[in-house]
Amino acid sequence: MIDEAVATSPGESFPDAGEFNRILGATEGKAGPRLRTILVALAPGAGLSEQLASLEKLGRFIVAGPAVETAGHEALVRLQMVVEALEKITAARERFQGVVHSVLSQTRAIKLFGEVGLPNDRGLLAETTDRLARKFLPEPPEPHELWRLAGSIVRRVDEIAWLGPSADLLLHRLAAAGGNAWEPLRASITDAISMIATRIAAAGMSGQFRTRTAVTGVRDSPLYHLTRAGHAEMPALIEASRRHLDRVRLALEATGVSIDVVYSLDTIERGLARIEMLLPFAERDDALEPTYEIRALLAEVGRGLVGARSFRQLMSDNFRLLARKVIERAGKTGEHYVTSSKREYWKMMSSAAGGGVLLLGTAVARFFVMWGHWPLFVDGVLSSAVYAGSFVLLQLLGFTLAAKQPAMTAAALAGTVRDKAGPERLEELGPLIARIARSQFAAAVGNVVAVVAIALGVDFLIQSVRGSPFLDEQTARAVIASYDPLGSGTIIFAALTGVLLWMSSLVAGWVENWIVYRRLPEAIEHHRHASRISKAGMVRLARFLEHRAADFVGSVSLGILFGMLPVFAEFFGVPLDVRHVTLASGSLSLSISSLGIDGAGLGNVIWASAGIVIVGLLNFSVSFALALVVALRARDVPRGERRKLPLAVLRRFLKHPFAFFYPPKDDPNLPPAHHQD
Repeated sequence: MIDEAVATSPGESFPDAGEFNRILGATEGKAGPRLRTILVALAPGAGLSEQLASLEKLGRFIVAGPAVETAGHEALVRLQMVVEALEKITAARERFQGVVHSVLSQTRAIKLFGEVGLPNDRGLLAETTDRLARKFLPEPPEPHELWRLAGSIVRRVDEIAWLGPSADLLLHRLAAAGGNAWEPLRASITDAISMIATRIAAAGMSGQFRTRTAVTGVRDSPLYHLTRAGHAEMPALIEASRRHLDRVRLALEATGVSIDVVYSLDTIERGLARIEMLLPFAERDDALEPTYEIRALLAEVGRGLVGARSFRQLMSDNFRLLARKVIERAGKTGEHYVTSSKREYWKMMSSAAGGGVLLLGTAVARFFVMWGHWPLFVDGVLSSAVYAGSFVLLQLLGFTLAAKQPAMTAAALAGTVRDKAGPERLEELGPLIARIARSQFAAAVGNVVAVVAIALGVDFLIQSVRGSPFLDEQTARAVIASYDPLGSGTIIFAALTGVLLWMSSLVAGWVENWIVYRRLPEAIEHHRHASRISKAGMVRLARFLEHRAADFVGSVSLGILFGMLPVFAEFFGVPLDVRHVTLASGSLSLSISSLGIDGAGLGNVIWASAGIVIVGLLNFSVSFALALVVALRARDVPRGERRKLPLAVLRRFLKHPFAFFYPPKDDPNLPPAHHQD
């Protein structure tokens, strides 16, 4: 423990090294002598560059100074040493206050508080070029910009890891030790609030944004009034602005979303949060108590300073915006139902059974293409046509394809994350994930049982008519061997197929959004040539585009991905293939029927069957995991919280394992399932 105060009287000279260490209770190590040297070097009468250098050394001492013995974070111990020195040694406190006041009076902090860590409109290419230049070229000095000093103190993200609740009291003691030295910051904070408010108001007044809100005029928008409000009025206007944004999000369902709208939403949301963070520091009569406010602002600015130099952070931010564009608008289409009742569950299974019957024809047609020994590109085109045609026909007949993960799932997950706050929102995902899992289980069972039964029956008829099975012995043995999970690339191919299933859902979601954003159905319905052609026909075409076009585009894109990926991979010498659980089950059933279990070998049949189970698990888990990552990333769920999700799902599974495979007793509180139009 640090000894109780050994206070020095005003005007007393700086204590020597021994006395300094005794005051702080620092009996060993380099931290005590280093801190004394730094505090002695603080010179209120020195030039700005010298004062900046001394404050940088003091900041670096706290975040990355000499090692100290502690069970917690070393930075907290070093911060405590600084606070104790300022509180107990008058000469140190006077020097600190003088230098801080001098530096803050001669520097600008508007960029530090109003720009650092907030979105900018420079674009990915311009920002990348700028970061490259800053990384490899010398930068001109900007001694009058406070963000330069802050950036030289915080250089890595792990240097602000100590900014947790345990730092709050120490930070408030440091603020108190500075006295009135912080006063020059207030004007910069006020200017930063005004600048952020003006920027987000401009974003909210853009044409694309205004068309998605119920506000009738510019002056009716709370974002507009935010630029003209006093600090006391701002909290209420911030809440009104957030309700305004909620109405904009609801309008996205009807009007579609562009990357500009997503960027505007992101800019406004983060700007409102920053204003909220700065307001407690803007008024002189706002007595700060030991709460999280100082720590939160330091952490936010620190992450922004590090992120401004990081290419990884740049790509992460852009990926987050793209992810939000994917899931911001909750799509209404897709073959996947998220079932909630037993009736919907069995309806899903019967729909999937129809899909299994149809996809046996797909597997048979694919064999005929393979036996044609076409040139590589022609083989890919024909395979794509077989897959796409089957998936489109499946769509027309209202059947279900197992593991086809549409953008709807990501939207549903993102909606839960958006509507809830705090760690409990992850618990809310548990029931939804269970519903998705059992829906996919029903689809897989329906597909596989139907395709296996029909394959065995069809091959029996073929053998009865022509005296030989559909597949010859060589092909049948090759098919069985290809599903061995250890002796083939089945595991890799199944995971890759999960990626393709997810990618096709993104294509479907993008097309649906594009159609709605461009108001294509409305334009076709009211086209000037509608009376010449057929008004009723134009209306039907408009409704088809609105409700079904995205489904068909997603099915066609999946067929092309399935058919062309192996071709392109072979062109580059990479042996890749697709493994979908239903198609694989049909092919394996035809092969076993051709050879018989004895002819194929019981061990080979068991291994191949195990491979089919693995294919089904990977098809679903990979596509679902990708949708989940997009949803959580788009909603800025903290990384630590994201890591807790698997444990939350596991707890749900251990508590209610049956619910992941079969619906429990109907719950009237469950939201209705998503149905295909």
